[in-house]
Amino acid sequence: MDRRTFLRMMALSSSSMMIPSLLRADSSFPVRKSPNNRITIGSIGVGGQGTGDMGQALALPDAQVVAVCDVNADHAKNAAAKVESSYAKEKTSGTFKGCDIYSDFRELLARPDIDAVIIATPDHWHALTTIAAVMAGKDVYVEKPAATSIPESRAMVEAVRRSGAVCQVGSMQRAMTTFQRAVELARNGFLGEITQVTAGIPQKNGIRGNLVPPLAPQQIPEGFNYDFWLGPAPQVPYYKERCDWNWRWSFDYGGGQVTDWIGHHYDIAAWTLGLSNESPVAVRNVSGDFPVDDPLFNTANNCQFEAHFANGKVIKSGPTAGVRFEGTEGWVEASRKGVNYGNSVLERAIIPADGFNCKKVGHMEAFLQAVRDRTTPTCPIWEAHHVASTGHLVNAAMRSGLREVNFDTSTEQIVGAPEADSLLHRAYRGPWVLPA
Repeated sequence: MDRRTFLRMMALSSSSMMIPSLLRADSSFPVRKSPNNRITIGSIGVGGQGTGDMGQALALPDAQVVAVCDVNADHAKNAAAKVESSYAKEKTSGTFKGCDIYSDFRELLARPDIDAVIIATPDHWHALTTIAAVMAGKDVYVEKPAATSIPESRAMVEAVRRSGAVCQVGSMQRAMTTFQRAVELARNGFLGEITQVTAGIPQKNGIRGNLVPPLAPQQIPEGFNYDFWLGPAPQVPYYKERCDWNWRWSFDYGGGQVTDWIGHHYDIAAWTLGLSNESPVAVRNVSGDFPVDDPLFNTANNCQFEAHFANGKVIKSGPTAGVRFEGTEGWVEASRKGVNYGNSVLERAIIPADGFNCKKVGHMEAFLQAVRDRTTPTCPIWEAHHVASTGHLVNAAMRSGLREVNFDTSTEQIVGAPEADSLLHRAYRGPWVLPA
């Protein structure tokens, strides 16, 4: 696809429409080459998490951030200033100018000089931006969870496979030494036969800010394209309290603590058990409490579940702040604060060089290495799809009032509970569309 053709397909309209044909193309992909020098990066979504992800790229010598994009003009301006300040330190003059600002991600993607993008938008934008990016010839680092529905992340998987793009999902605990230690002990047999695995899911929606009812809709602030922020989500009045961090507590944009953390602790559990490439056949013992008469937030608190797999393995949720592996020879528990061991033998254990070993490299660094070498990244989109799917099954069960749902992994549909299966899908507000 040459630049002129791509620009025509990505033509902008006053209604912020994504051309449906863009998302249905399946053959005219740009030729992908390994970058020779610095990998040029554009950052899409540069709020809190996006700025943090961008900062990781800024710290690596083989990457250069050349553009930022956000529907919030202040976010974009601040991110660009951070980029230029960082690169100014490398210049003898102490100054640097060279980070362009965009409010529409399609304009950033139209640049042929950008190799890869970092996507840290709210969850409901992950699918559309990722699919558009890989079709534009970009490699992608996208935040977890993969998407807000199973069909969305399935479409992402297929687009990445057709395009040949590298797509890494930001389940960065795979690169943290505390979790790697626990994974290596479990995978190398130090715990004996694994008897129970517990993945921590925080029990309360982490609402931030002083939300004192009654709350009323507000005037959209200047410099914030709220309609574009909503994108495929329903048209609703603007509340400052529902944007930025707190969007994740609304099913319009996220999935609460379940989908917010399933890409972390549950991901480590599935990775350790060799289950990253499959979805569970059932989620059982599901429970959760939903807010009552809350005009802004509707995701559940006190979520519990068990994910059951075809081979009989089970991952349980729990209130732990990490992931815990229990075996016939002892237990180990890892969190972002450290590692706890069931006995001193495990604490002193030396992992054999010929056994399973995690890659001792940062998550962003691993992504850039995969871009350069055209290899599978540390957390590829197809694994993140199955992990996120578990969260969507749990939410569908809770919202339907069911303690258990069974899942046909071949059709990716809930069996025998149409009320729950319908919740695995989400309607898109026009003119935005997801590929068939």
